[in-house]
Amino acid sequence: MHHVVMKSDKTKFEVNYINAVKGRGLFAKGSFCKGDFIVEYRGELINYAELERRRKLYHPSCAVFMFEFKWRGKTWCIDASREDGSFGRLVNDDHQHPNCKMKKIDVNGKAHLCLFALKDIKEGEEITYDYGGDDCPWRTQVSCRNN
Repeated sequence: MHHVVMKSDKTKFEVNYINAVKGRGLFAKGSFCKGDFIVEYRGELINYAELERRRKLYHPSCAVFMFEFKWRGKTWCIDASREDGSFGRLVNDDHQHPNCKMKKIDVNGKAHLCLFALKDIKEGEEITYDYGGDDCPWRTQVSCRNN
């Protein structure tokens, strides 16, 4: 709760470039236990009408940072397309073996999207969660290396 209220991230992370398909990712610099709060997906909280407006304006590389969700019967979105130094926007998808789960947390009546560890996470492991849905084209893409 402290990190959510203070809009700050834990310091037990490092950002590394992975490959051309995934881009950057978030890696643990220390260990975490199952159930631990990991990081908040922070950005601008917008309503559905604004989400639709921005979807038409944004380049696809920015649109991937828009997290749409239901909260109290309405559709909302966290727009994390602006590079702000926060870690949550850099957590990659892993639909087969994620080590975190996204949960909605109510803080002073507002929704916050937070990742929690599904299992113990060791130092050096990439932080991942299942984005859900089927509209994830990167799941079928493979990065090629020059030999």
